[in-house]
Amino acid sequence: MPDCRQIIMSQDYGDFIVEYGGGSEKALERFGNDCLQIINERYYCAYEKLTNIPNFGVAANTYNAIPKLYGLMDTTSVAATGSIRLQNQLRLELTGKGVIVGFIDTGIDYTNKCFLNSTGQTRIISIWDQTDNSGTPPQNFYYGSEYTMEQINSAIEFDEPQNIVPHRDENGHGTFMASVACGKYDEQRDFVGSAPESYIAMVKLKPAKNYLKDYFLLDTEDEVYQENDIMLAANYLRNLRIKYDMPVVIVLGIGTGSGDRAGGSPLAQYLNELGQYIGHCVVVCSGNEGNERLHYSGALNDGKNDEVEIRVGENDKGFVLELWGNTPDLFSVSFVSPLGETVERIPARKDVSKKVNFLLEDTTIEVDYSLVEAGGGRELIFMRFIKPTPGLWTIRVYGSNIVNGRFNIWANIRKFVNAETYFLKPNPDITLTIPSDAQNVINVSGYDNFTEAIYPNSGRGFTNDNNIKPDVAAPAVNVYGADIGRSAELSGGFIRKNGTSIAAALAGGCCAQMLQWGFVNGNDIYMKGTYIKSYLIRGAQRNRNITYPNVQWGYGKLDVFNSFLILTRT
Repeated sequence: MPDCRQIIMSQDYGDFIVEYGGGSEKALERFGNDCLQIINERYYCAYEKLTNIPNFGVAANTYNAIPKLYGLMDTTSVAATGSIRLQNQLRLELTGKGVIVGFIDTGIDYTNKCFLNSTGQTRIISIWDQTDNSGTPPQNFYYGSEYTMEQINSAIEFDEPQNIVPHRDENGHGTFMASVACGKYDEQRDFVGSAPESYIAMVKLKPAKNYLKDYFLLDTEDEVYQENDIMLAANYLRNLRIKYDMPVVIVLGIGTGSGDRAGGSPLAQYLNELGQYIGHCVVVCSGNEGNERLHYSGALNDGKNDEVEIRVGENDKGFVLELWGNTPDLFSVSFVSPLGETVERIPARKDVSKKVNFLLEDTTIEVDYSLVEAGGGRELIFMRFIKPTPGLWTIRVYGSNIVNGRFNIWANIRKFVNAETYFLKPNPDITLTIPSDAQNVINVSGYDNFTEAIYPNSGRGFTNDNNIKPDVAAPAVNVYGADIGRSAELSGGFIRKNGTSIAAALAGGCCAQMLQWGFVNGNDIYMKGTYIKSYLIRGAQRNRNITYPNVQWGYGKLDVFNSFLILTRT
């Protein structure tokens, strides 16, 4: 029997997110004694051999139990947020000192000088590398390796630091994010992060397992991560808050298109809880799906139907669609292929799974109905298009027991979907990626601070249950930050990137400044994420020609300096 560390990393085992009441004994009884990883008081991860799961899917296992797949949200900006003015304000001098800024990302180049303090020591307080089983996992975690500040300081003194701390950021996204939020001042390059004296923590996510990528029919070579690993990463950063008795900002530059956009996912619900804890702040990006044509919105009267047209590109191996309705409405679907073959309406029944094979083409559609989905209680119709014929597909949506009649259909994020597959009549609103729909996190959209225009791809609100998201907007175009590897050698160590993940990093550094003022300096010892969100909303810059709150801008452009002016004058 393999141990838990082997099981978690093994492609032969499936991962499940299970909600429980704190009774780990009952969980063990349900899934056996092979492996069980507690996330928090509400959720745990269970790992079960795939050969013991003959009917894996939404209907058989429930939607929330299956980890969703997440991707990276990227494709003189610090000054635009007002953070530099706070750093230089003699009375305040807010640089993030005494605050941990934690990233859940691709890792960090710990040898980069922008992560050192004035004495040449690292500011990286810890790294949890989920991909590396060569070292010791963090306490109460069963996989990966944790590297401490002491180990990192020892490593950077040697010519071959990898011999001491064998951690790398092969992608560069995590390094860039950390530099934008926390990089120290570089006079030669005219660079500084939002919180240049903060401590840094990094969780390098392990890649998603193949069975999940197959189930969600991902068409990508990009990095893919699992929801349960992200939840465990957030719990690890929460533990650092307790271990070091320092406030923590958790920054996520990742997102998924899977979910109800109403805060119902396990990850969104967990982050929602963290945002209410004293000394915690969670910052997420709105995603880059605003212009990708992967969202459809419709409304039906009782007994009527709507025809949803989706163009499928050449060589599309498959994709997943999710239709979300609202209680007490009840929806069902039928299909028409590009060759005109029709599949009759599939009646909506509790936990029904239906597989449809088309006779004229080599296409299969699997439809799972969940009439009351965990998290929000909404109806979900989960559709898997396997080897779809290129051309125009029609989904007929039927309604019964209609009161509201509104429904939404989302594909996954563009990184996971063929570039030539899209809805013919898309709706650019409610294109926020998850977990940015969590109410108590700070959701940041992106804009171009050179042109003052919104970043075209920035995810738009509001949420599916009409909560105001995004909260604020931050620079997301041509943002300057640290590079890695050979590219760094050629670019002088710095590069420019686009994407709302970068906007979230900038905002995360600003949140560290606020936690320093409130929690560390004792001006507000009850400072938490919900408080910081309110302060940032109050201080945001607003254009008199735009109505706020706004589906693109939220409450306006992030200006943490103005937030402090309002805060300290009241």
